[in-house]
Amino acid sequence: FKVYPGRIPACIELLTGEQFCVEAGVDLTVPTKLYALGVLQDFLKTGYARCEAHDRLSLRGAVLTAARQLASAASEQNSNNSRILGNKIASLLSDIVVRDFPQRWTTFVSDLYKPVSQGGIWCESPSGPATGMVGVKIGLECLKLITEDCTDSDFNAKISTIRRNDVLIGFNEVSSQFLPLFFQLISEQYAIVSAAKSSLHEMVLYLVSNGRSLPQMSPEERSMYQAQIQRRDTAGQLVADVLVTLEKMCQSMPLDWMLAVERTGCDFVAAMLHLLREDVAGIQELAVACLQQLAMRKLEFVDWMRFIASLPSAISEANQVSAQQDSERVAAVAVGAGGGSGGLTEQLSFHRGLSKMLSTLLSSHLAFISTDKEIVRGQGQGFQHLSTYLHFLAEMLSHPSGRICGEQLNTWIGMLRDPQIIRTKILSPYMEQLLTSYMHHIRRVRWEDVENQTHPFTSVMEASFDDEEEYNLFHGELRSKASQLFKYISNTEPKLASTIIHAQIKMLLNSHGNGEPYDHLDPATKQLTPQSEAVLAFEGLNQPLDNILQGLPSWALKEVASRPVKQHLDAHRAQIRASVRSLISEIANMIVSWNPTYIWLKFRRTTLLDALKYYWAYDPSTLASGVDALLVYLIAEDEVSSGTFGSALSGDVIGLRKKSGLTLVSVSKTVPHHLVPWLAQLSDRAKTLLSSGNLLPPNQMHLYEFLSCVATAVEDTTARANFISDVLSNALNVLDSAEVKETLSSVEGLIQSFGIAQAGTNPESVRDPTNVKRISARFVSMFSAFNQLLSVGKRCSEASRKRRNQGIPLQNVSPSASFGDSPQNFPDEGPVSISDLAVNDPFVPLWPRILPTLLQAIDVTLRFWHPEYQALLLSNPIQCYAYAISDDEAYLATKQDGKGGVFGEGGTAGSVVSGCDRRDVNLVPKWSGWFNELRTTCFQMLGLLSAQRVLYAPEMSSLFPQLVSVIVDPTHLRAMEHRHFSQYL
Repeated sequence: FKVYPGRIPACIELLTGEQFCVEAGVDLTVPTKLYALGVLQDFLKTGYARCEAHDRLSLRGAVLTAARQLASAASEQNSNNSRILGNKIASLLSDIVVRDFPQRWTTFVSDLYKPVSQGGIWCESPSGPATGMVGVKIGLECLKLITEDCTDSDFNAKISTIRRNDVLIGFNEVSSQFLPLFFQLISEQYAIVSAAKSSLHEMVLYLVSNGRSLPQMSPEERSMYQAQIQRRDTAGQLVADVLVTLEKMCQSMPLDWMLAVERTGCDFVAAMLHLLREDVAGIQELAVACLQQLAMRKLEFVDWMRFIASLPSAISEANQVSAQQDSERVAAVAVGAGGGSGGLTEQLSFHRGLSKMLSTLLSSHLAFISTDKEIVRGQGQGFQHLSTYLHFLAEMLSHPSGRICGEQLNTWIGMLRDPQIIRTKILSPYMEQLLTSYMHHIRRVRWEDVENQTHPFTSVMEASFDDEEEYNLFHGELRSKASQLFKYISNTEPKLASTIIHAQIKMLLNSHGNGEPYDHLDPATKQLTPQSEAVLAFEGLNQPLDNILQGLPSWALKEVASRPVKQHLDAHRAQIRASVRSLISEIANMIVSWNPTYIWLKFRRTTLLDALKYYWAYDPSTLASGVDALLVYLIAEDEVSSGTFGSALSGDVIGLRKKSGLTLVSVSKTVPHHLVPWLAQLSDRAKTLLSSGNLLPPNQMHLYEFLSCVATAVEDTTARANFISDVLSNALNVLDSAEVKETLSSVEGLIQSFGIAQAGTNPESVRDPTNVKRISARFVSMFSAFNQLLSVGKRCSEASRKRRNQGIPLQNVSPSASFGDSPQNFPDEGPVSISDLAVNDPFVPLWPRILPTLLQAIDVTLRFWHPEYQALLLSNPIQCYAYAISDDEAYLATKQDGKGGVFGEGGTAGSVVSGCDRRDVNLVPKWSGWFNELRTTCFQMLGLLSAQRVLYAPEMSSLFPQLVSVIVDPTHLRAMEHRHFSQYL
């Protein structure tokens, strides 16, 4: 039929028919018309443009007739079928409009938006929602679709720009014909909703006064009660339908349609503000959505100020109505009637939309705040309106759902970033509410409390988030954005921020400092866990403390300068500085003196110590005690309930040790100059820790990097070089040991040291725990020595580049000379002695001792890939895995270029060693990783050797032949795999 030439006249005839039935009384009217409409819609896309004027008129008339027939139906026995058919007619009408209006169909608005009795599809009478409402919904849906098609050009390329403009211009000219109809419909239907709700409340009160309940009503009473419910819901749904269409118009159509009351005679904004109180059919949420679209538009100052002035009072009235409805709801529940929506949980969607709309209205028009003279001076009616608005916005932050705060976060940050707004002090009254609210919400909620219904706001949390994963995503994003807010507040109001964070820390230390209330304990060790209340409380405090200390202005922490400076003479600033320094000093003393016994509280203390580095940059009085505490945590042990120490380290203790090491490095990078006075004590303490044999390998690296950072701040070049040499003495001694010399003397020594040779004669040796432990310890000792040298060398090289001469050694100038700001000539070529290089880089004097062993390691590692060794080892089913790609390289291969290659999805390669990895007690999967780590570290040390310009030193000339013979050995280069060669270059 769809290719039948006469299908269009046939479909037009089908559309104009009133009813189609077959035998046995089966009504096929709706399916028939739906099919006909589908055929016509397909034709509209392909052949409509070639139609003559009378054919277009005929098709248009048939669709209008179908719409009128549906709209004029006295009853809606099947409302679902009517809805489907009405939506299809509206879709076809919108397609015709965007092709013909206004040039070929000038009477579109008058044809549709008039009563059914006059040939249109609009409602006939305002008396009630029973008659003609299908036609109203067709008209609303049609305008909504037209608005979307003609304004959303990013998603609709089927309509040309010229056609869109023509339609929009035409609608703008006739908007005064249909907008009053919308406004009148909202007014009439809302009155019906209010009357029906009032009647229902009176019925409930009548039942209560007579001591009866809903099931005890008589049939006549029940019929009247249900009629009022039907009347309320039907009218409410109609108001909601109008608001859905208006939302699209608020988003894209001219602002005059909604804001120019004198043009249309309709105050839509006032209507939307009034509808904020109505919870039937989601009307209040749709009203907020309409206001949200207007708030995102570019408003004039007068219109913007009208919103600012009107919204707080409108929302307050809505809250009063909501409170009244809550009391009515209680009475309804008492007689067995449905309570409807109410409370924080049911209104969460409305409150979230309201918070977003209110914040958008500000963030989209920040320029109005900073450019209005009255607001800037803090005077006048406009300032009062804005203050009321901001107060209302800040009060919403006390909502128990983090979603409400999340909607406002960008707005507050935007206002705090604006220098003009900050100067006006408009935001000062709300800073405390802001800081305390967001500090409360970034504290993680224990989701199991929500699942177990023990959280005080369980229903609100369940309505806010679908599951724990969604909450964690939201919480992470909130914490990320809130960091900016804390910094800006701290920078703007340092005294307030210091006071609040001081009070929070003092309160937490008093209430949870010893682990109270000792909940969610580990059953085996009786230790606190990450879910314990005390641990969660201190976790939530870490970020605010870190951000506040980081955001404090320097003038609030610095000591008063000896020379008078204008800002230091400011009495107000001097008072703030004294308060801030006193409060932060007390915070530092409280954290440093706090000595918790539980592992997880020690971990949280470590994070708080990490935050203090920003304060220690100005006042290092507690720095030594803080560093000492971190050094103690590097050798923390598992403490069980009996007070004895276990032999094996738990994951919690390992995490504490690693975090302490990272914190030490972080502190040393921030305040190395303040640690220089304790250099001797730190060196002795480090030697004690390193010689204890109780440090984890990562902690050893942390300790070396910590000491190297401190060393870079030493001004005496000789003392600096001696300190670095002293720090690395253990690593140098390991490389000079007979065991390492034997390992690196030949390929045979290397494969013997790695346990590869034994695997050929005794395959079980690769799984023998004693053998695996011994060989692994031997490799770790050698590799750690190289890695420690590399880490410290990199740190020294980076620090030398930050010095005044950019790390380039001085020529013919005494190191002790005072350079001032005069330019110096630093030639960047030619031989430079190690003593000159050591002026900037204290690591350089160690290279004559390091390089011979390094060259041996490179030579033996590259020689291992020579064909004669591959031929020998690849033939053995166990030894062959020494040449395998490592687990780390296999993982990285899946991340390169967005493709996994043979290791990616659908790739042909499996795991490197099937069934085990390098964490198992098995040497086989370890070999490939060891070779990869050793090779990579040695190559990086070669790069460091070049970057530090040691090759230019005459003292290294004796090693040149050996260096060249190893680096450019043709046999090595030919035997290299591509992955090795890429690293090498």
